[in-house]
Parts: sequence; structure tokens; C-alpha cells
Amino acid sequence: MRRALVALVAVVAALLLAAAPATAGSGAAPPLPGEIVHTETVRMSDQSTITVSFTRWPIRAMQSLDFAFEPTGGIDGRTGLVTTVTPTGDRRGLKGIVLQRRGDSIVLPRHPRARQVWGLDVVSLQEEGTWRFEFAVEGPGGTATGVLPVPVIGQPGPPLPLSWTIALAPWAPVAVLLGVGWRRTRQIRKSARPAWSG
Repeated sequence: MRRALVALVAVVAALLLAAAPATAGSGAAPPLPGEIVHTETVRMSDQSTITVSFTRWPIRAMQSLDFAFEPTGGIDGRTGLVTTVTPTGDRRGLKGIVLQRRGDSIVLPRHPRARQVWGLDVVSLQEEGTWRFEFAVEGPGGTATGVLPVPVIGQPGPPLPLSWTIALAPWAPVAVLLGVGWRRTRQIRKSARPAWSG
């Protein structure tokens, strides 16, 4: 029993030591390794760049994905803002998501699975067309701005009304049965006379 416990502790220690160098070097690792399928580089007004990474490409309307934003020189000591403009001109394009805002802009948080970059986790762009991502990176040297057009193609699958019709069709007989049952019990309650059994 004691030998098995010592062997188990040795295995756990070996695994922790093997994982330590990988964790230590995570600052240089690409954001969301294995998940990024496309990147775009945005030239900023101060001649620096910001790399925008996507976990899906091409982007389809209403399809969830992650964005990662990595400015030249890293994010420490800086604040990143992005304004997402829809194809119809709405400057608060990403809605229904708990995000910190400053005016129309989203204050970029650290990505929950890649803390060395800013990111938006599991969001979707609701409209088809060309979106605009307007960036502002505030740092000790001032504020740099840049713009990235993001093309969004049609949503996957059939149109939403058809999808809802197909999804709800199997429940139609249930709704009919519930309606008939409710009507019958209502008629029975109306025709029943209260009786006193006292």
C-alpha cells in the first residue's frame, strides 16, 4: 500500500514538473492554440499593428466564435477598445452580451482561455454583410486607432422562420391535445353542481 502511494506521488510530481515549462512559456504562445483558423493584421495610426484572430472563418451570421486581439508589444499597461459597427450602421453591434462599455465601444477584457491577449469569448455577429471593427489602443505613448472590415456571410442552415417551423411542428399535436383536454375539463367543471356533504 505504501509503495503504491509513493509511486502515485512520484507520478503526480513528474506530471507537474513536465507541465511547468509549458506554463512558464505561455506568454509567447499563440492565443488559443489549436483553435485559431484565421488571422488579420490591422495597421494602427502609430504604425504599430494589432493581430485579430478568429476561431471560425469565413464568419457566418449568428454563428458563435471567439476573437483574440493581440497588439504589438502586448497588452500589459494598455487598454483596448473596439467599436463593432453593423452593416446597417449600428455602432453598438454586439448586443445581449455582458460586456463593459465606454460609450459605443467595448472595453476589451483578457480572453478567458488566453490571458496574454484581449478577447471576446463565444460571441456572434447577427447580420450578414461587412462589419467594421474600429480599434483604439490606449497606452503610455497615447492612443492608436485602426479599422478592420469583417465580412460576414449568410447564417448556416435554413432561414430562421423555417427553422422554427420545423422545430415546433412535432409539438403541434401536443398543443391540440392540451387544448381539447382543457376545453373538456372546463365543460365538466361548469356542468358539475357543488354538493354539500356535511
